[in-house]
Amino acid sequence: MEFALLSILALVVVASVVAAKYNDVGGNPYPFSRKESVFSTVEASFLTLLERAVGDKFKIVSRVKLIDLIECKPGLSKKARRAAITKAKNKQLDYVLVDKETLTIVAAVDLVNNSNKGGHKAQRDWFVNGALESANIPHIRMKVKAGYKASEVRNAILFKLGKTPQPPKKLRTRVEKPAVMSPSQAKAHSTSLAEI
Repeated sequence: MEFALLSILALVVVASVVAAKYNDVGGNPYPFSRKESVFSTVEASFLTLLERAVGDKFKIVSRVKLIDLIECKPGLSKKARRAAITKAKNKQLDYVLVDKETLTIVAAVDLVNNSNKGGHKAQRDWFVNGALESANIPHIRMKVKAGYKASEVRNAILFKLGKTPQPPKKLRTRVEKPAVMSPSQAKAHSTSLAEI
């Protein structure tokens, strides 16, 4: 009985020493502290603007993993499914618009910073675009800039979703198309992958 207790005590001591070796110098397995905010200044400002612009129509969810919006189509091989899921797991969208009543996905919104400052996407991620287009989820890209008005953002988003007949007056829109597309793909592409 004493031998068993000594053996257990020895195992606990060895496990503690090994665990301490892999932890921070202080032996704390949780070397974390709280951040000041969940959002950067730009993200917080744009979220507030987005809520004023379309918050009456949509719920706005931020920092959503791409894999939470899409799933693999049936009939894929295990290898192809695993590769697609692995790529999608590493992608994130800034905001997702969700229907208030049905909670269905309406669109994905990403902030774009062409100056490549502030941590926002500067270049288009073709995998994200293709995945969202394949799943019929509009991808709205909005340039980071000061001076947006809620009404401009609302009009731009509704226009991209096909819910308003006129384009926004003050926002310039640009639609990028791949080199080769069928007419039906071009139409879907111009609606879903527009950059605001």
